[in-house]
Amino acid sequence: MLGAYRTYIQLCFFRSSVRNASASTATLILVCALFALTSFLRFEFSPVAADPVKYYSRILVVFVVFNVLMYLTLVFRQSQNRYPKVLSAFVGTRTLIDLFMLIVVFVAPADEYLRNVMTAVIVIWQMCIAGYILKEALNVMFPTGILISVLFTFISIGMADISIGSPILPEEVPTSE
Repeated sequence: MLGAYRTYIQLCFFRSSVRNASASTATLILVCALFALTSFLRFEFSPVAADPVKYYSRILVVFVVFNVLMYLTLVFRQSQNRYPKVLSAFVGTRTLIDLFMLIVVFVAPADEYLRNVMTAVIVIWQMCIAGYILKEALNVMFPTGILISVLFTFISIGMADISIGSPILPEEVPTSE
């Protein structure tokens, strides 16, 4: 497992290939369990998360839709045999990014603006990593992989908004009596 995470770390810095990711069942189960753990920790330490059912449901919908889109794209490119390695690389790098986000939550300065900038940089980095993984999986250019990653993310978040609701709670509107 340590070797798998060494590959995921290298993928996060664009120094490895998706072909090097472990696609064994044990690795996939462990990586998905670690993804669930990091999602739980992000909820527990999030200053704005309030409803655990809505939070975890959104994560599940975004995860499933993104992976279905990835699989369908691989089927379209007649490369569906790459899916286990792509899934492993995607989830493994995502757990590392989630851990990095937790570190930012713990050590970020009290300045909300700076914390938001740091979060935005990490989200952009995450999109680039997903784009790099898709570039390798689909045999496309890196900018095309990033565009596909952004498109899949927007579709996934849109589906979560439609099915679960927006993560931002509407301001309470006073009613006249």
